[in-house]
Amino acid sequence: MWARFGLQCLVALLTVRLVAQQASPGSLDSLLKDGSSLSKQADYAHAIPVLLHAKKLAPENYSANLLLGLDFLRSGHPADALEPLRVAAQVRPNDEMADGYLGEAEKAQGDFALAAEAFEDAAGRAPNSERALLGWADYSLERFRVLGLWLRSSQRGTAALLRVQAEGTANGTTQRESLLQKAAEADPEQSGVWGELGIAQATLGMHAEAEASLKTAQERQPNASPTWKLEAQMAAAQGSWSEAEGRLLALGGRSAVELRNALAQWPQGLVPNQNVPGTIWQCIREHAMSCPVKTEAPESAGVLTPETLFAEERWEQLAATPPPATGQGSLWFWRGVALGEIGDCAQSIPSLERGLEQGKEAAGYWLIVCYGSVVGHAAAQLAAQGKEAAVHQIRGDILLSMKGDAPAAAAEYTQALQLRPKDPDLLEKRAQAYLTQGDMEQARQNAQAALAVDPHRELALQLLVRIAMSERDYPQALAALGKLARMEPDDNWTRVQLGTADAQTGHPQDAVRYLQPVLMAGYPDEKGALHALLAGQLRKLGREQEAKVAADEAIRLANAFEEHGAGNTQ
Repeated sequence: MWARFGLQCLVALLTVRLVAQQASPGSLDSLLKDGSSLSKQADYAHAIPVLLHAKKLAPENYSANLLLGLDFLRSGHPADALEPLRVAAQVRPNDEMADGYLGEAEKAQGDFALAAEAFEDAAGRAPNSERALLGWADYSLERFRVLGLWLRSSQRGTAALLRVQAEGTANGTTQRESLLQKAAEADPEQSGVWGELGIAQATLGMHAEAEASLKTAQERQPNASPTWKLEAQMAAAQGSWSEAEGRLLALGGRSAVELRNALAQWPQGLVPNQNVPGTIWQCIREHAMSCPVKTEAPESAGVLTPETLFAEERWEQLAATPPPATGQGSLWFWRGVALGEIGDCAQSIPSLERGLEQGKEAAGYWLIVCYGSVVGHAAAQLAAQGKEAAVHQIRGDILLSMKGDAPAAAAEYTQALQLRPKDPDLLEKRAQAYLTQGDMEQARQNAQAALAVDPHRELALQLLVRIAMSERDYPQALAALGKLARMEPDDNWTRVQLGTADAQTGHPQDAVRYLQPVLMAGYPDEKGALHALLAGQLRKLGREQEAKVAADEAIRLANAFEEHGAGNTQ
């Protein structure tokens, strides 16, 4: 979002004072003025050398570094954008702009942990900044979507998603119990799932089912916090108040947050009368927000390792440990879960991203939960600040990315546009919503309207390409692709689309020129369709041996997709 948000405004902001100044040729002010003017025209090939010269004259100049980083980012060179954007962020620690663009650059590099940290820093530096909050939410929604697709590609991942759905469903409902039942059946080894299922069943009065779930929980996950919570509830249901209290105190001895959650969700029908003593019961009777319960942590020998803290679910202790070293994926995963459990999703997300490979579906579950939490928090902040247009925008984003409801999303974007007419970001988003629901004409009109405000918006041009290609209108596609290629000549998506359009319009030489290097470099082609297209174009040029290699690869990819399907966290 940041890389396409308000470039015209940004350049104007940085150059207002420069225009009025009488700068000598070759001076810093002159270079910044020329560089910003070229940036405004999306002429990055000429802007970047000018801005590099300016940075050489003044290595820590905010404007030179910010514009240079942004131009590298928008021209498809995110790795080169990192250093100047970091400098800009350090020069102005109270300015969120550089951190926002830095997040975009890290995301483009595939470093989602650093990207999350940058977006969070931007929102933290300017908590009232609409752009910073929307940028953090926009990034979170995209990761939510991508991680969801990845989890759906396996049975264990699907089980984690079912549990996410249950997490967002009200307690005491048959829907929650059903989701947890399906999650437990799909992956019986999910930590704590049987205890959570038993609690949901007990709440609905399904006592026999809850007993069965408790037995499974005690067999499979005897030390999981939900198992202990279920044991406490079942003991209370039998009138064993002392046993129930003992289980809750043991839970509190490991984690205060687990005890607090257990008391907050405790069924009011399982509260003893005033004759039964106990601080816990008094707290529940009084609906106390905090409970001054004296708990004793289980005795242990010496200092506990992070692995032991994780296994024993001592979340506060684990969250307080120093951040691990780079490359220690399991430690990052354990720490990320602990931070998520205590409700610190902003810190949990980077840890979980670093531990995703080791944590697999469990890390994916927590990332989905935490990214959803970030979006909800951003929406609440924007609503509290009275930023109605932004609230409609983020609602539209949630509907489009989380719920897949494109018509409702388009309606939210329309309401936002009534408050902010001709906003190019909103017009792009509404174009995306219309495209998702198959309304090509409305999608085209909105993308063109966004370009009328800012002719250099990459996403709007990409949308026009997708629409034209779907309608086999290759001249229109090539016109938009030409603009994209001038802005970002090394972008692989643009080169693939150019190659495809050239193939369809009878230009095999150009089609091969664009497609072959990109595919040889590993451009994603899950079903093998692009390799098959390349093979056909090579045959037209009489390059039979190369055509056979491409055709064989197309068959291999198609068979692999048919056998295994696809799923990617990137």
